[in-house]
Amino acid sequence: MPNKKILIVDDDADFLLLIKKRVESWGYVVLTTMESEEALRLLKMERPQVVILDYLMPNINGIELLRKIRLVDRQTAAIMFTAQPTMKAMEEAKGLNITAFIPKESFLVDTEKDLKIALDLISQGL
Repeated sequence: MPNKKILIVDDDADFLLLIKKRVESWGYVVLTTMESEEALRLLKMERPQVVILDYLMPNINGIELLRKIRLVDRQTAAIMFTAQPTMKAMEEAKGLNITAFIPKESFLVDTEKDLKIALDLISQGL
């Protein structure tokens, strides 16, 4: 899937930059925003093949944003990041066709590896 567009939405500017640089190094075109309304605008205008969302954001969480995205586009693959994975969050995500629910970096997980695996799975399905 190299050269395909990915939209990343996260309220943590440092994490957003880190993930953007890593995903670009894998050959993807990366769009980023920290705002939900901007994410919806970019989705409509740029038509990314994948959207990567943060679960916990101010004003609107990733699940609510994905619900809005699904009203516009049911086909775009989705990956959800969270610093605090909970069963409630994963349950809310079930009906929204999320490819992966990935914990943000911690000593227990390899976020970068998990993201790469999820993107590879998505590319196999496109």
